[in-house]
Amino acid sequence: MDLTTAKAISMLVLGLGSFIVGMIPACISQNARQRHPLLISCLLCFGGGVLLSTSLLHMLPEARENLPDYADLLLCAGFFLVYVVDEIVHFFYGTNESERGHMRNYGTVEETSLLVTRSGDAEMRERCCGDSGNPRMCHVSHTEPCNKSSSGIIGLLCALFVHSLLEGLAIGLQESVSQVLLLLAAVASHKFVVGFCLGAELCASAAGRLCAHVACVALFSGGSAAGIALGAALDNVSVFNNSVAVPIMQSLAAGTLLYVTVSEVLPRERARWHERKRGAGMAQFVAVAAGFALMYLSTLYLDHDAA
Repeated sequence: MDLTTAKAISMLVLGLGSFIVGMIPACISQNARQRHPLLISCLLCFGGGVLLSTSLLHMLPEARENLPDYADLLLCAGFFLVYVVDEIVHFFYGTNESERGHMRNYGTVEETSLLVTRSGDAEMRERCCGDSGNPRMCHVSHTEPCNKSSSGIIGLLCALFVHSLLEGLAIGLQESVSQVLLLLAAVASHKFVVGFCLGAELCASAAGRLCAHVACVALFSGGSAAGIALGAALDNVSVFNNSVAVPIMQSLAAGTLLYVTVSEVLPRERARWHERKRGAGMAQFVAVAAGFALMYLSTLYLDHDAA
């Protein structure tokens, strides 16, 4: 097998394979989701763990190798970038309407979440898990994050596309067949997992929008293929390897994934189940830890072997 054939095979495997796994969650029927809601929530939490590990243990260390002094700062910049975009979107779209809806339901929410003492004074105590006999402080929000803005899913898609593009470039820049195949195995081992998690998150954030789901998965899948083609076409490999733009993009993408995971995916799933079933929170934690561990082991062993 010559080098060009190996890179062409890599483009096909990564592009087609990640598209297929990204579309698998869309094939799960609505009835199946309704019959096993906690399983679906744990699957999304598993994806949150995968994204968290991808951000902090895969993308950030790669950025630190070429930009050790500023990689952490740029990760924070990526986090705040998506944060401010999300707030700008909420400022211009739907804020007043949300406030009016909150005021309409204010009495109902307060009646179910606050206990007024019999003495008639102003002391309020927050109740947790519907246990009126044992009110206690709760550290988990009972309200899901607002999902009217699509900035979160757009930020997630952009971050994953940038990461896929950079991984594809790394494969395209290799000058031996063995290195191409080793990198292909390393990248595919976690790209397929991330692709499935992206598909699951799209089903949760854009339910019923099949065209949008296909477009997002196709963009994510095409990132690696485009990166391989671009890397194979580059004449001066050393210029790319020494470019500061690569760790900058990697750090910003890591910050974007961090924001989406800790500010949207995990808070949403925890809020949905916090008062519905006592053991749901622990099941979600196990799912997050499993996703985190799977990506960590993939990065630790497979990527190390391919380096």
